[in-house]
Amino acid sequence: MTRPTREKPGLAAEASRYLGVGMTWALSTALFLWLGSLADGRWDTEPIFTLLGAAIGAAAGFYYMYHHLVTVPEQARKRRAEQQDEEPGTGQ
Repeated sequence: MTRPTREKPGLAAEASRYLGVGMTWALSTALFLWLGSLADGRWDTEPIFTLLGAAIGAAAGFYYMYHHLVTVPEQARKRRAEQQDEEPGTGQ
């Protein structure tokens, strides 16, 4: 029994994936920047929490980006390789 082969995602699917990851990074940075500016306004500590919020948001966005663009595809590649090794009749 042969498995159906999956087609590679189209250009629009790939572009939307990268656009989504980039938007997540930008929005997390903007959200934490805004929260930091609110904290600075409340406690009159400008610009400490604004800068800290921007750094935390950018780091969180970068982690999300790295995880979804590097770690997840690598894990999927390893799973596919393991499945191919386990299939009988695919010896080399």
